[in-house]
Amino acid sequence: MNPGCPECGRELAVLEVLLRRNLWGGGGPRPRPEQWWECTRCDWLGYRRRVDEELRPMRRLTGEEADCFFCGDEGNASGRAWEQDGELRAWMVCLACGTSNQIRVEKRS
Repeated sequence: MNPGCPECGRELAVLEVLLRRNLWGGGGPRPRPEQWWECTRCDWLGYRRRVDEELRPMRRLTGEEADCFFCGDEGNASGRAWEQDGELRAWMVCLACGTSNQIRVEKRS
């Protein structure tokens, strides 16, 4: 059974996010290691790494932020920011090609 949406309670739908870049050895796309979910009612998006872990919310980016640095598609989603080494950082994942990267949201003085 799929988990319920944290926002509206509706059952979440599985979102298949595949790694499509750097397929060494000629292999085909493969799923990212996280389980990805989306709500078809309220557009909530999130993931979890294991079945016993809480869902972590992500937000679909818009405008130029949505464009993936690697594949060019409008598929970027970002998680909650955290502070590290005096910088505010976030984890970004392209839902189109599966590439993920830390990004600097802002530098703190």
